Amino acid sequence: MPLQRSHLKVFEDKVFVITGSSQGIGRELAMQLAQKGAKIVLNERNAAKLEEARALIALSGADVIACAGDVGDPDACENLINTALRAYGRIDVLINNAGVGIQCPMEKLQPVVLRNVVDTNLTGSLYCTYFALPHIKQEKGSILFISSIAGIHGIPSSNVYAATKMALTGLAESLRLETFYSRVHVGIAYLGFTQNSPEKQHIGPDGRLTPCPQRDQSLVSPVDKVARGIIRMIENRQHKRVFSNLGKLLYYLNRMSPRLTSWVLRHQLHRFANQ
Repeated sequence: MPLQRSHLKVFEDKVFVITGSSQGIGRELAMQLAQKGAKIVLNERNAAKLEEARALIALSGADVIACAGDVGDPDACENLINTALRAYGRIDVLINNAGVGIQCPMEKLQPVVLRNVVDTNLTGSLYCTYFALPHIKQEKGSILFISSIAGIHGIPSSNVYAATKMALTGLAESLRLETFYSRVHVGIAYLGFTQNSPEKQHIGPDGRLTPCPQRDQSLVSPVDKVARGIIRMIENRQHKRVFSNLGKLLYYLNRMSPRLTSWVLRHQLHRFANQ
C-alpha cells in the first residue's frame, strides 16, 4: 500500500531560504521545516537576534546557517542567495517573509517611513526573488510570498502597509505566469492577525521601532498553526490561501460586495488592528 503524501519525506535535504526569520512566523517556519529534514538559511538584519535563532534551531540537530542583511538592500539580498549556494549548492524554496507593520494615518507619517515599509515589504521580496529565481527554476522549486488580509482590501490606518501587500499579489500572479513552463511553484499566503513574539516591533510614524501592541487573543491565530498551514501550501504547491476566519470573511465579502466590505472595515476592523 503506498504511503500517504503527508508521510513522505518531501522536505528531506531541501534547501529553504527564509527572510525575516529571527522571530515570529519566520522562525517558527524554520523550526518546523528543520524537524522535517530541511536545510535552513535564516535571514534578519539584526545579526545578534539572528544568531540567537540559529543557535536555538541548531539545538535540535538541524542543518541551519544564518546570513544577516537588510532585504531592502540589493547587495544584501544577492549575498543571502550566494551564501545559501556556497553552503548547500542549491536553493529549493524561497519564503519571502520579511516584513514590517505600521498603523498610522497617512498625514501623520514621515516620508522616510513610507520608503522603509516599501523597501522591506515589497522591494525586499523583489530583490530576493530576482537573485534566487534562476536557481529555483533549476530545482523546479517554490517561491512563496507572505502577504496579509490587508492585501485583499485596504484596512484603516494601514495605507502603505496595504499597498505593499497588494503589490505582492501582482508580483506573485505575474511570476506564476512567467514560470509556468519551468514548473516553478509560486504561492501567496494572506495571513490574518497572528500571534506576535513579545519582542516584535513595528514602525512608528517618526520611523522609530516601537513594541507591537498585543491584540485581542480571540482574534489571533497561533503562530505554530499558521506555520503548518504555510508548509502545507508548499507541500501541495498551492497558489493561494487565505488564513483565519476573519481573513476568509473579508476575502469572500470583498468578492461579493466591495462596497459592503468598505463599510464593514470602516466601522469594525480598524478597532481590531489597533488593539
